[in-house]
Amino acid sequence: MKKRYQQERAAAVQRFVAGEDPGCICASLGRSRSWLYKWLARYIIYDAAWHEDLSRRPLVSPHRTSAEIERIIELVRLSLYNKGFFCGGQAIR
Repeated sequence: MKKRYQQERAAAVQRFVAGEDPGCICASLGRSRSWLYKWLARYIIYDAAWHEDLSRRPLVSPHRTSAEIERIIELVRLSLYNKGFFCGGQAIR
């Protein structure tokens, strides 16, 4: 299914590059003009993966716990565990 969408995107862009009217391309595929222009904006001749989906994962997580704090928590939890104590969130606090 995913491959079919990628092929559809590539075909639509190739039709546009060949000079076909954007309205005809969109009508034949049942897509909007904004869909076509989105893929035209991503189209790069030398990038073979231009038609693949991009991740929607955020580039940054502003509320993420820092790596230093995570490492401290791991050490405290390991220390409690080795002593035979409860090592859950309540004990770490």
